[in-house]
Amino acid sequence: MDDLDQARWSAVERRDQAAIGVFFYAVTTTRIYCLPTCPSRRPRRENIAYFPTAADAVAAGYRACRRCRPDATTVTDPAVASVVAVCRCIENPDDDPDLAELADRVGWSQRHLRRVFAETIGVTIAAYRRAQRSERVRNALRRGVPVTEAVFAAGYGSMRAFYDHGATQLGSNPDAFRRGSPGTDIAFTSISVPLGEVVVAATARGVCAVRIGDDADTLIEEIRAEFPEARVGRDDDGLFEVATLIGQLTEGRPSKRADQIPLDLRGTAFQVTVWEALRNLEPGTVASYADIANRIGRPGAYRAVANACGANPAAVLVPCHRVVRSDGSPGGYRWGPDRKRTILAAEAADPSEDLSARSRSR
Repeated sequence: MDDLDQARWSAVERRDQAAIGVFFYAVTTTRIYCLPTCPSRRPRRENIAYFPTAADAVAAGYRACRRCRPDATTVTDPAVASVVAVCRCIENPDDDPDLAELADRVGWSQRHLRRVFAETIGVTIAAYRRAQRSERVRNALRRGVPVTEAVFAAGYGSMRAFYDHGATQLGSNPDAFRRGSPGTDIAFTSISVPLGEVVVAATARGVCAVRIGDDADTLIEEIRAEFPEARVGRDDDGLFEVATLIGQLTEGRPSKRADQIPLDLRGTAFQVTVWEALRNLEPGTVASYADIANRIGRPGAYRAVANACGANPAAVLVPCHRVVRSDGSPGGYRWGPDRKRTILAAEAADPSEDLSARSRSR
């Protein structure tokens, strides 16, 4: 769960009066939406959806709670009303002004706006903006909008900005993930590559798993075991293009199109931070575990970085194969050290050279 959803859940748990008007939560099992302060029994976390306005909740098919009357509530605190106005601006992809203009609109200094916004919402303005853009991309992708079109329509200035800040997402609920992702639809496909068999699995949000091994059936069973409560089914046609691009990555042939594949990776905040840092490593280059620890501002956490690499759920899309020991030796690799060496050699070699020939020559 991202920082914004965590802050909202915390407000619901506290029944925080300051959150009234800032957002509404809805219960997917009852189809009712409420104020964060609703006195009703709190629903299970995995059954909650959040909406910025009551109108958004109604448009999604929810009806107002009869206890907290979210449809009849107005914001009376002027400071909160100003923060809510800022939220509405950020949520509008056709507006989304910068900090200076936001401060001018509410008549505050930029410093005051940053402080009050963070205190009221629970995250910074920058984090709120990133969350809104990511959500707009996910919604567009669910509607079948092409990735590039979805990214620019969401307010990202470039594919690189999306790649850096929006492509890798925590799942909607880590607790649900640990319980086996009940109710989640996961499609998969398998392909053969020179390194062996590759299985790719994806949710509606993006690729959630890439496995490399010797036997596709074994890899598929691993995914079913990892998501025991999800609805897992084969979709060769739907994942053909994505699987083809991933297959090229295993052969040391990176492409910009592969960079644009949306991900739905679930892990701790630290793991996701490490995985995002790995995606910034250029093909043909390597970094040590200590290098990655320094890049994420956690010097000395190289062992934790190594563990995050080992937990990487998406081979080659998150290029943990580019992380080596400080002495330059390859180190471990979840899908086998020989495969790690082969991919690294392929990325460093002439792209016209055939990988299968290189593999046979080793």
